[in-house]
Amino acid sequence: MLLRQSSRMTVYGAGLLIAGLWLGVSATAQELEIAISPTPVGSGARAAGMADAFVAIADDATAASWNPAGLVQLEKPEFSIVGSYNGVFESFEADYHDEVESDHQAHNFDLNYASFVYPLPFLVFGRNASLALNYQRKYDFSRDFTLDYTLASATSRGRLLTRLLTMEFEQDGGLSTITPAFALEITHRFSIGASLNLWRSSFLSENSWNQTIRLDEIDMLWPMLSVLNRETKEKYRDFSGDNLTLGVLWNFADKWNFGARYDTAFTGEADYRRIETRTTSVFPLAGFRGSLTGAARDVREKRHVRFPDSLALGLAYRANDRLTVSADVTRTDWNDFYVKDGNGQRYSLVDFGNRNTRWTRTHFDPTYTARLGFEYVFVPEQPDEELNRLWTLRGGVFYDEEPATGKSEGFKGWVRDAGSGDPDGFYGVAAGLGLLAHHRVNIDLAYQLRYAENVNRDFIRGVRGFREDVAQHRVLLSTVVYF
Repeated sequence: MLLRQSSRMTVYGAGLLIAGLWLGVSATAQELEIAISPTPVGSGARAAGMADAFVAIADDATAASWNPAGLVQLEKPEFSIVGSYNGVFESFEADYHDEVESDHQAHNFDLNYASFVYPLPFLVFGRNASLALNYQRKYDFSRDFTLDYTLASATSRGRLLTRLLTMEFEQDGGLSTITPAFALEITHRFSIGASLNLWRSSFLSENSWNQTIRLDEIDMLWPMLSVLNRETKEKYRDFSGDNLTLGVLWNFADKWNFGARYDTAFTGEADYRRIETRTTSVFPLAGFRGSLTGAARDVREKRHVRFPDSLALGLAYRANDRLTVSADVTRTDWNDFYVKDGNGQRYSLVDFGNRNTRWTRTHFDPTYTARLGFEYVFVPEQPDEELNRLWTLRGGVFYDEEPATGKSEGFKGWVRDAGSGDPDGFYGVAAGLGLLAHHRVNIDLAYQLRYAENVNRDFIRGVRGFREDVAQHRVLLSTVVYF
């Protein structure tokens, strides 16, 4: 009888330790991982080739996504379509955990943007005006990796508990908008514009995302061995919401433009489902009884997802008909990025800390993005030369920040300490090439590399000293047709 009771208590103690570890690891779930940059940007290979420093230019059919005030610069109807490739390459490592060292990658191809711009043939309030209708893939959530690691700790009785874990993380989906836009010229040097972003599923894409975490764990604590298998699947379906993109464009001096864009914060709604399954098997190593337990949980509810506002300022200098240089700065406050569940609890989508209570709430510093780009058009030396083909070279550099807690916390169960959220810094380079054919069709190609070292230290909680190196590759191919 004494042996049986001791066995049950040992199993119970091991089960508590396993459950505590799973709670810490499972906190990684429900945080929304954005594949490339979380900072709002527009679309088009021309802008991408200039490192996305386009707020003070915005003079083509992608203008509504950068600065809708720039739409009045278009003199004829234009159509654009943009395809993109996103690739994420990650290298994991952790102090005292050589087994964590591994490389992972995820890829995604999609229709990134499509638009039609129509300059009105009549005046509005005595001024030029333009209309546009746009589709844009705003966010891509493709992430995929498998992580193996080992944890060892001593119990209160001095015995060694060894845990062998394998975690598989899969996330896919994305968000897009259908966006009507309007721009009005106030003076010949100053214009305003607005875009209404309708975050809806459409025939072009679904506004949905899935996240799956599988955890396989083997615990060895003499005189027993435990095997734990858990899987958590989360699904957000039919996300919908509305927000505005407001813009101004000011040609304040010859050759100089100032632009500003403000994306309003908004709350969207989605159908949410979480399915959790768990099985635990205990195998005796010294003649005690084994056991097998299992559990499942299915949660369905409406959830509200809050996205923050963002402000971008731009300055462009057109030295001559050949060379244009531009710079942008963007600020975003990620304290306003959270999900509210069916019980009214708000959880940060950066670290899943509870935003309703101060002791679990991290204060995230705002992120800043700085971009610098140029465009050089190979205009013929002879002005009367026929321009059947016109080539353009582009390039740029940028510094981009992502929200983070700024520290590696190690395993703390499900309890999160409130603290400061220092952002992670990413660096990037861009290059692009454009061809204008017969004054009717513009074809642009751009490549961007965004990279960082020793970032995302809080991404895998449960592994002390975790960090990763990230290289993100982005390729855009776009076409603009002038009517």
